[in-house]
Amino acid sequence: MGLEEFVNEYFVRPIVEYSGYNIVNTLIYAVIALAAAYALFLVLRKRFTKEFILYLVPFIFLGSTIRVMADSIYMGVAQQHMGEMLGFVGFVVNSHIYDYGFWTVTPGIYLVTAAIVLISIVASELLKRPKLLPAIGIVLLIPHFLFLVPMFRNYMFIVILLAIAAISALVAMLVLNRWKIGSLQSKIAVFAHSLDGSATLTAITIFNSLSDECLVNGLCYREEHVVGGLMAGFGYGLVVFLLIKVAFSLIACHIIEGSSKMRIQGISCIS
Repeated sequence: MGLEEFVNEYFVRPIVEYSGYNIVNTLIYAVIALAAAYALFLVLRKRFTKEFILYLVPFIFLGSTIRVMADSIYMGVAQQHMGEMLGFVGFVVNSHIYDYGFWTVTPGIYLVTAAIVLISIVASELLKRPKLLPAIGIVLLIPHFLFLVPMFRNYMFIVILLAIAAISALVAMLVLNRWKIGSLQSKIAVFAHSLDGSATLTAITIFNSLSDECLVNGLCYREEHVVGGLMAGFGYGLVVFLLIKVAFSLIACHIIEGSSKMRIQGISCIS
């Protein structure tokens, strides 16, 4: 298999055919993401304070919202609300900016979000107004969120999702307290994994089993990622998937917090 055929088979076709991810592109995307995250950390490590992490939260929601917008347009759901929000939904759909494609799915959406973050950081630095950074994120997030508002209908499942996320996060926080880990960074990381795993569990297992949108209209959720897709095929696989995500985040936080404390102690001894 030549390079062009390899790239087309494992990277181009999954996006064009909306077939999800495979083991090859998943591993390569993971390596690239880790390398990029580490590179960004080296560049911005002096900025990684509790305040800075909170400033980035709107941008995280922005990236996720754009991804959902692309799905809603691809599935034809957004087209059913073209005249709503004073015609804003129709305007966005007709612009084709958010059509399903490389820049609106992994890995493109990460590149777009990272570029927006970096540009916003530079802008806030040039203006010497650090609090402008989260303001930019919020201003960008609001119109994207408003685009999706007319499509909010299944509130019961949102409540279920939040309840599952709250319970799993609460248990995780108890573990963090037992390990004497109380940093905001760790709590945000653990809650993010709890929310993500709960969303997958609620959408694929609960929504697909109870909602008329899936049972009658055929608008069902499916897991595009390799590990989640494998576990979704088993009875309580996505419950286990949620537990694994939370456990992984706890272990990662424990290791990172432990290494941070060791560095601080080492510096104290040397000084």
